[in-house]
Amino acid sequence: MKKVMTKRGLLGILIIAGLLGTGCNTGQTVPELYVDDTPRETRVTVFTENAEVSGAIEERCKAVLNQDGSTNITVYSDSANYYAADGLSYRELLLKRLASGNADDLYMIHAEDVLEFDEKGYIYDMSALNFTGNLSHDALTQSTYNGKVFSIPLSYTGFGFIWNVDMLKQYGLELPENLEEFLNVCETLKVNGIMPYGANKDYALTVPVMCAGLYDVYQSDDCNQKLEALSNGTVAISEYMEKGFDFLQMMIDKGYMNPERALETLPKREEEKSFFSSGNCAFICAIYSGKALEGYPFEIAMTPLPVLEHGSICVVGADQRMAVNPGSKHLDSAIAIVEALGQTETLDTFAKNQGRISSSKNATAPDIPQTDSFIACIAEGRQIPNQDFSLNFNVWENVRDLSQQLCRGRSAAEVSAEYDSIQMEEISKYGVKEPS
Repeated sequence: MKKVMTKRGLLGILIIAGLLGTGCNTGQTVPELYVDDTPRETRVTVFTENAEVSGAIEERCKAVLNQDGSTNITVYSDSANYYAADGLSYRELLLKRLASGNADDLYMIHAEDVLEFDEKGYIYDMSALNFTGNLSHDALTQSTYNGKVFSIPLSYTGFGFIWNVDMLKQYGLELPENLEEFLNVCETLKVNGIMPYGANKDYALTVPVMCAGLYDVYQSDDCNQKLEALSNGTVAISEYMEKGFDFLQMMIDKGYMNPERALETLPKREEEKSFFSSGNCAFICAIYSGKALEGYPFEIAMTPLPVLEHGSICVVGADQRMAVNPGSKHLDSAIAIVEALGQTETLDTFAKNQGRISSSKNATAPDIPQTDSFIACIAEGRQIPNQDFSLNFNVWENVRDLSQQLCRGRSAAEVSAEYDSIQMEEISKYGVKEPS
């Protein structure tokens, strides 16, 4: 754990007195009193998913905290990886820390954990805080569950495909914009001995399945009614998601991806980038950020997913969600940090430094020409949230886990049926209970 700010204050310290002479009858000077009125230091701890996020939070805290001299908040950060090479993962460590009663004051919460954490009382409701008025509609919506604002999203992001444009040109291909064009690109590459899709075990499975399965929920005129029916269980999730799992099965059956390699590939690791950089595949799935587009020896472009008959779509989400531990021993200081980070200018600066979309109402995005079609897709509303908190069951986590099972050999029908069972179990657990 490392200290971010070094300013220390000691309130009411001390008194340096110089007494001249001793004894009852000797003369004395009046003691000279020095008082350091710097506010007492408050140490606030933050637990994040990785060191890069920790560093970004630390930098912003240095810039915006303790500006008026009324506070002396010192921020300490600690981090762990989502997928642990050894030891416990971020989520495992976070749950242990929260359950211990001695957890960090602030922590990063993933979309798939919100329902469980709310039930366990690990979420502090930030609805009444001022920063909520600075968030974009989408960022606020994706930070609200069961009437509670459970986090401040420090940025906003999306998931799309990054393409080796030079490779496509080599075979007379262009960036696909719909399903027919996508399948033609994949088939052409395959017959020329190139594996089209270099998938990883996480969002590279989840995102295409969600796009192919849920597009006709979120792009329909009666979206809210469909979501309500899914949330209360009157419509089975497989009615939509089986199409998504069928899409993944098709990619495997046609040889457009290698399921065994996908299960061995962790996201955002050098091995994944190196495989793509070396020309072993034509496209990968990536989180939108400036850094995700750096360091390739060929022309690249990031696009939404061309998996629809009439176009493309992408998955979006509030990102780097910071939650307040309701059991914090420094709750007021934790809230002060959230309010400071939630200022519009601070959110815009944080996102700019990370190369991401701002979660503020400005919704500023980096000027990256290679991502124009991707940003246009988001701006036009052709998107699916990575977790819709109007639903009483998880989407992202369940789709990811079931997609991994499909890669291990289960059929699309089998994992779809299992999702129906999970849907009803989670609705029973997390759904609104009628008073007895």
